[in-house]
Amino acid sequence: MRKLSFYLLAFLSLSTFLVVGQEIKTTKETKTSIGKLKENKLQKDEFRINAEITGFENETPVMILDASNNGIIDSTSIINNSFIFSGSTTQAPKSFIIYIPLESGVKYAYIFMANETVTVKADMADFPNNLKVEGSVHHKLKQDYDKSLVSFDKQMNAKNIEINELKKNNNWNDSLQKAYFDEGGILHTISQNRIQAEKLFVKNNLDTYYALEVLKYKKSEYSDKELKKLFSKFEKNIQATANGKAIQTYLDNPAIEVGDRFVDFEAINKDGKSQKFSASFDGKKFVLLDFSTPTCPNTREALPAIKELDQEMTNQLNTVTFYTQNNPEHFTYLTTMQSQSWQMLWTEKGNEGFPYVRYRVNATPTYLLFSPQGKLIERWSGYKKGNYDDTTIKIKNLMQNK
Repeated sequence: MRKLSFYLLAFLSLSTFLVVGQEIKTTKETKTSIGKLKENKLQKDEFRINAEITGFENETPVMILDASNNGIIDSTSIINNSFIFSGSTTQAPKSFIIYIPLESGVKYAYIFMANETVTVKADMADFPNNLKVEGSVHHKLKQDYDKSLVSFDKQMNAKNIEINELKKNNNWNDSLQKAYFDEGGILHTISQNRIQAEKLFVKNNLDTYYALEVLKYKKSEYSDKELKKLFSKFEKNIQATANGKAIQTYLDNPAIEVGDRFVDFEAINKDGKSQKFSASFDGKKFVLLDFSTPTCPNTREALPAIKELDQEMTNQLNTVTFYTQNNPEHFTYLTTMQSQSWQMLWTEKGNEGFPYVRYRVNATPTYLLFSPQGKLIERWSGYKKGNYDDTTIKIKNLMQNK
């Protein structure tokens, strides 16, 4: 075991970090019994990853992270093109991240597995989606899911290149903007087709743990009625997993719709004191509630723009960023971005706490803009820059139109 704080702090300055100045240490998770695994019976109570990878220098540091919270489970080094990780997890399969920090950036890949032994074979160029992973039926389902979406992602990338070329050559106009971005337009159609492929995967793989994993992250694509019906088709032991509990909690908390009043919550501010969200409303300023985490690349890109917006609109806007995870070091990093009227809040329960759950956050960053009277004007996820839906321009326009 070794500490890698030096590497992590170095990458923080390059905005390529996933964890912030955190010591590497092994964590032993509580083992739970949730019955037979439908895809694969477990024969032992630990997982093992045997990796053979090329293209990396000897003694390159490598970490394995818990994908649910980006917590570091263990660390080692690549020696003679190989490394091994072992440890224990719950019997229910879950997502792990193989994370390799480099001076040029980061190489990473997701593995969905339980207490199993898997082999990984790859070259540096294969990261993040083309690694050969064998030994887990659970991960095989993930690979099938990823393959089902490749064509849509290629189409989307190709269209984005077209858009950039049109703009670069000053051929962009309102007509093209509508053709590409409006509902029923080119990008919207590709996105909707991708969603249908995701739903088909879940439908065809009911009662598997990975289908539930997909359903957890894509639950906002369903109506509550559809989600409840689909979720009921999973076996009880699968429903009892962390992913299942997240879906049930989501269903237990109805959506806050446009025109609804904000739901108050209490959280911890940068001074370690308890603060209510309602304190951000003074009847004069709009309030932007931003759910973010610095482990999210879009959040890291958005933070400077949100800070600039907050400073520019300080007499009209109060910004409140809620940190969605539970790592004090990450929260401290966020507070370094804070301007005078920009509030930073968090709870120790992170994405299992009341604010995250009650506001049905499913991705970061997620924004909710409220009127000075506390009514929801609009909600959206993701950060956009330089396009027709540029996030900061969108916020200004929403405020002007109210």
